[in-house]
Amino acid sequence: MSEKKKILWVEDDYYSLKGLPRQLERNGFKIIPAESYIEGVEVLKEHMEDLSLILLDLIIPYSLTESIPPTISEEEYYQNQSTKKTPRELAENGMNLLKYIKQEIGLTVPVIVLSVVTDKDIIDELKKYGVNRLRKFGILPNQLKEEVVKELSINV
Repeated sequence: MSEKKKILWVEDDYYSLKGLPRQLERNGFKIIPAESYIEGVEVLKEHMEDLSLILLDLIIPYSLTESIPPTISEEEYYQNQSTKKTPRELAENGMNLLKYIKQEIGLTVPVIVLSVVTDKDIIDELKKYGVNRLRKFGILPNQLKEEVVKELSINV
């Protein structure tokens, strides 16, 4: 791969953003992180012309001041919040970012969703927006690299 392919990764889990990208970076991808809806929009405005792919977590804060406490995993948060918020409410910021990407700015780059959300209605809506790759969070770095390579149909 001569020119680095840029990937926007919208993820608020610090440990995922530090560990998972290494395999991709070693294979010539440049990861541009965003930790919230607001940051995702800002990065998109700056880099939308040269993005090859977007990795999107659905349970993201609207802004960094609303982040999930780092003492629990996203899966624990999802399970603990299920009685307080519906899956739709938990995934609202991620879904709104996907709508922004596909409807408002009309970006056609592929999106891979990495999330613990399993609600059938949400998954059906993701497919309407052209998301064909949905991965439950907990993916290993080499599996993520394989998913990215498949989505982009490239050899590394």
